[in-house]
Amino acid sequence: MVSIDAILPVRPPNAPAAPTPEEILKNPTAEASQSEPGTTIKDVSFVDIDPGVFNGELVKLGLYVMPNLKHLERDPTTGNGNITKGTYAGTQAALTHAYSRIERSFESYFDVLQIEPTLPRLAELASKKRIFQYSAYPKNADGSIAQYPPHLEHIPPKEDVSTLAIFNALGLTETGLLIAQVIPDSFIGKTAALISKGLDVFNGSIVDAPNQGSTIKAYEIYNKLHRKSGTDIEAGANIGLLPDWYSDRRFADQSFTGTNPTTIEKIPEELLNEFIETAKRCGYDYWARTLPKTEPSSLFVQDCRYFRKAVGAQPDEELFHKEHVSDDNWACAAVTLFQLHPDGKLHPIAIVCDYKTSMKDSVTIFNQRKLPTDPSDKEEGDWAWRYAKTCAQVSDWIRHEVSVHLTRAHLIEEALIVATHRSIPMDHIVFKLLEPHWFKTLSLNAAARSTLVPQVIKDLVGLKPEYIYALIRHEFENFDYVENYVPNDLKRRGFPGTEQGLSDKKYKNYAYAKNMLAMWQCIRAYVMDMLLVQYDKDTGDKMVSEDQNIQDWCKEIQTNGWIKSFPTVQTLDELCDAITMCIHIAAPFHSAVNYLQNFYQAFVLAKPPCLCSALPKSLDELNKYTEKSLLNALPVGRQRQWLLAVQLPWLLSFKVGSAYGDRNLPMFAHSQWFAHRGGDEEDQKISDISKDFYDNLAQLKVQFDVTSRNMDEKSIPYNVLDPNNTAVSILI
Repeated sequence: MVSIDAILPVRPPNAPAAPTPEEILKNPTAEASQSEPGTTIKDVSFVDIDPGVFNGELVKLGLYVMPNLKHLERDPTTGNGNITKGTYAGTQAALTHAYSRIERSFESYFDVLQIEPTLPRLAELASKKRIFQYSAYPKNADGSIAQYPPHLEHIPPKEDVSTLAIFNALGLTETGLLIAQVIPDSFIGKTAALISKGLDVFNGSIVDAPNQGSTIKAYEIYNKLHRKSGTDIEAGANIGLLPDWYSDRRFADQSFTGTNPTTIEKIPEELLNEFIETAKRCGYDYWARTLPKTEPSSLFVQDCRYFRKAVGAQPDEELFHKEHVSDDNWACAAVTLFQLHPDGKLHPIAIVCDYKTSMKDSVTIFNQRKLPTDPSDKEEGDWAWRYAKTCAQVSDWIRHEVSVHLTRAHLIEEALIVATHRSIPMDHIVFKLLEPHWFKTLSLNAAARSTLVPQVIKDLVGLKPEYIYALIRHEFENFDYVENYVPNDLKRRGFPGTEQGLSDKKYKNYAYAKNMLAMWQCIRAYVMDMLLVQYDKDTGDKMVSEDQNIQDWCKEIQTNGWIKSFPTVQTLDELCDAITMCIHIAAPFHSAVNYLQNFYQAFVLAKPPCLCSALPKSLDELNKYTEKSLLNALPVGRQRQWLLAVQLPWLLSFKVGSAYGDRNLPMFAHSQWFAHRGGDEEDQKISDISKDFYDNLAQLKVQFDVTSRNMDEKSIPYNVLDPNNTAVSILI
């Protein structure tokens, strides 16, 4: 008989002491209550809206769906309402609440269809193949080009009356319209005055000063006084609170520790030659002399030259778009040249504002500051260079949100999920390893396809909607699965793919690379240990190559999933790498490119989604730019666009634990350890492996803290890959 003491958890030594009976029964004193400052209803921040109030307002405004109760398979009718005026605070709260409703609607639908059931359901492979169907690709059934890469087909055909009835009852066709409907035609209130009229600052308070025009300093102070509440890992802070947010240092650091530290790469030889020739042609004598002598391995680029080719635009075509509810937007294909110095400092050398055909046909500017140690006192007023850095940030906004975050994380992972459901039985070790890392991803992705891209992204960027979808397809089809294994990816981009190589002082500020490589190794060790529970170490290669489910899995991903670079797995090591990559994309990779968005993007001036005026045609024109020229290129006078540019990163940056509990990697390891304690021999092995995984993650937390502290003084701490911040799946 098992002793009850043996199975009771031991109280952690660092747990707080239990309260005494006196403390439990003690009331606060009258003096303490009276000393607390009173809060009036006007003083309470409006960050969320009561669900009942929200429902009542939507019905009153005609923003509702009315299903045909006798024929649910028929399209429902809508109230055709519209909001003409609203405040920023109210609209932000409504947007947050509306998107949460949309996500829950898709969760309910996927639950009913047994795609993401609330309670687990054991299903045979044949049944799952019927449930998990890919969308048509590359063309739809009617011959039109599919907007998105292969994903879970969740919109039922007209002949599927029963499923269509559920789909319409939930109003899923209309969910995408709700986001657009809750955004007013015009805004009222203090924030609207700031954005539409421009402000000056006097004695720390913001007052209208339309005759004096806008200044960047006014927006800095407004940002300091009126930030959104903190729901992200940075507790609501943003880069605009730093006095040097616009500096070369902060600009360069983002390629190593910002929202997109994944695309900086060694410069191709032909591109370096173009920069050298351009320096000579444009009279940059210092750079014309210095660049040919510079060690090429120290030169890196953020290279968006491929944009026009990827979307099917002409090499010299202006990237421009205007939505009927928005203003004129411009995009650009910027190229930024950096030099990585031996002491680890990354310094921007030159920027092509918008690469068209060649640099001879483009505007390229070189930095007046030759070295990161050069005086920085003139940086604030170097408007031409600041404009060029803004162009680079606009390009990176598109590349990060559309290419890296949406496509390489959300959509690649979805193709893997659908393929696994269609080819791997639920009792197979591959399914058991991967299934915990899919929590809510499919319903979340469906909501994003329905709303975020068609109702938000296309309003923000300077690409035509067809170009946005073309870029998504290009990124998906050109994603190299094996080359993006973390060690391979780092080597391909010109960085060491080993812990020893990255220990060089030159890479001390590339915390993303150091942390992600360590995380990859930690996850891979866990995956291999789990595989060895099922596969024999000596005969594992033969067992894998003869496992028909694994061979079917590879073929399914390569064909119906359209990830043609997925390996044809033949060995245990190859299987381990392929599974590790699946988990890597869902957990640390997505966490790295998602959870810092509010910090780097909520201060819109630092990283805008588009340019709001046409780009300069010549270097002479660019060199005449003033502060007003830069402000004209920013969405400072655009109410709708400003709100969406602030709201999107805030909405997507909710830290792990805000919605579904602390679903991070250590919590997963702890849960698996707890669930498998005290079972049979296999259970005990899994429990021991889970404990090792938990312990290794705890060691990574310490290691990542050290890496962050070892960056240059006054660097922005890099904690997004702290295991406690790393979501177990794509949760948002």
